Amino acid sequence: EDDEEKKLRIDFYMEAECPGCKSFTTSVLTDALNALAPHIQLRAIPYGNAQINGTRIRCQHGEGECEGNRIMLCMFKQYPHWKTWFPPFKCIEESSKPPRNVTRKCLSDNGLDVDAVLSCADGEEGHLLHLEAAEETTSLSPPHAFTPWVLVNGNPIKSKVMDLVSILCSKLPPKVTKDVDACHPEFSVAHASELAPGPQFCYP
Repeated sequence: EDDEEKKLRIDFYMEAECPGCKSFTTSVLTDALNALAPHIQLRAIPYGNAQINGTRIRCQHGEGECEGNRIMLCMFKQYPHWKTWFPPFKCIEESSKPPRNVTRKCLSDNGLDVDAVLSCADGEEGHLLHLEAAEETTSLSPPHAFTPWVLVNGNPIKSKVMDLVSILCSKLPPKVTKDVDACHPEFSVAHASELAPGPQFCYP
């Protein structure tokens, strides 16, 4: 579409088992996508605060998180449009169980090919995708200070992640936002993010 250029780009640097990433995904990010989906391009980059030694990756919350990161990366590769991958991604992030344990249900409930995603995640391709996510995350300038680390049109919003909706609204023309209730919170009903606690961050 020729209006892809005008869309707001959200780059979400995260890790599969970070509590702050989970609460951000299921509240603020979900609200933003519900309110402004036609105006958003979304990417998620699961690596976060992991550490790399040669080609070996150690994830902040253990091997289960590394596995979750690879599952997500394989899902993004096989289903590039966020409208397809976000529902199973949110389902994985909503669960208190390790990503591996909920992947089959989350993906199949949303019509994705679980076996194709898992065979990628468990193989060389999943590892290479994780290394690419590591390279992208560690090359950020300025570097990420915590997760969730969110860029809007290439600029980090830092600790203002809970204000994502108002930040997005401020970057869209009034002709777009005038009919979006979430851009006029004084008139809107409570959203999931209003019920969520303040920001939680996972620091490196």
